Amino acid sequence: MFAKSTLASAVAAAIGVSAVGIQSAQAGSVFFPYAALSDTVTTIVSVINTSYDNWDSDGTLGSTHLHYRFYYKTGDDADDATASCEEYNEYLPTSQFDIQTIDLSGQFGADTAGVLFNDPSINNDWQGSGRDYAFGRNLIPARGYLYVDNSATGSDSLSGEAFVFEFGSGAAWGYQAYSTFDNDYRWAASASPQNVALMPFNEVTTAFFVTPVSNVQEPDFTNSYDARIEFVTRSRGDLFDRDENLVSGTVAQDVTCVARVDAEDMLSDGTLARLEDGGWASLWNYRLTSDGKPAAFSTQSTGDGLVEVPNRQSTSDGAVVIKLEYNIGGTLNGETVGGVFNNAIKLAPSRMLIQVP
Repeated sequence: MFAKSTLASAVAAAIGVSAVGIQSAQAGSVFFPYAALSDTVTTIVSVINTSYDNWDSDGTLGSTHLHYRFYYKTGDDADDATASCEEYNEYLPTSQFDIQTIDLSGQFGADTAGVLFNDPSINNDWQGSGRDYAFGRNLIPARGYLYVDNSATGSDSLSGEAFVFEFGSGAAWGYQAYSTFDNDYRWAASASPQNVALMPFNEVTTAFFVTPVSNVQEPDFTNSYDARIEFVTRSRGDLFDRDENLVSGTVAQDVTCVARVDAEDMLSDGTLARLEDGGWASLWNYRLTSDGKPAAFSTQSTGDGLVEVPNRQSTSDGAVVIKLEYNIGGTLNGETVGGVFNNAIKLAPSRMLIQVP
């Protein structure tokens, strides 16, 4: 599914590709919640480090290295929403005020360990390390997330950006990474519920990239964090068409670690046929309990009467959700367009963390 010939199918494949943490509890960190890698797609990240307080190459306190952790699903598991992620980590060279731009797949920068744009390797001697920054070079196809930390206590000293690039067609979308001064990213969970627009399903593919978050975003060895997303608008399992008619019949979807969920898969066949022109819905995302059962539901009173909604474990437990849209043909609104559009929206958290150095 990763080597399609037409532009539209290439974008469909590309954008959605159908060691132990030491002393990091209070370190500065940056969290890239989604990365996709295939024969036609890569994810390019820029990591910006403003601190001198970093690690040594062996993970002890020092000044010369950052700790990179890549959590991923590869092979058949790349398209398995409920498969756990494996983990691969290394301490790689850095320096204060350094920017490292990396192609995680190694498609670009093949002769420079995945490091891009003529990084001179003077203050940050990455060339002398003999290490490879392209964490996904041997994992294609894969999807996952990247977590990087230093040893700067009480300091928000890491930041970054990423873009997912279908290099065959030039289609791309990007996002700003989340960062904080510890490893707790529950605050970054997308607001739940959150109203989302759904374009006509016969012209536009809508999907959600879902990454559950926790108070320890860099678990050792594997990541099995679970979350659920579903449409709960006026009551359980419903949404509105474009003439304000309520339509019921949706299907909750569970995600482990990271996954792509197509909006079509969140609707029953009957609902999908009824909503050919799209509409809107309230998208819920919430963590599952430790025994794998969904959080309990409760009945709440609204102006429309009693409705049943999920009880989330807290206002900050859930998942980072990125909404993706791209057209699957040569039209939009039934009118001819000259190519493929590709758009992604990182759904915002319900609250932003106030960081005090």
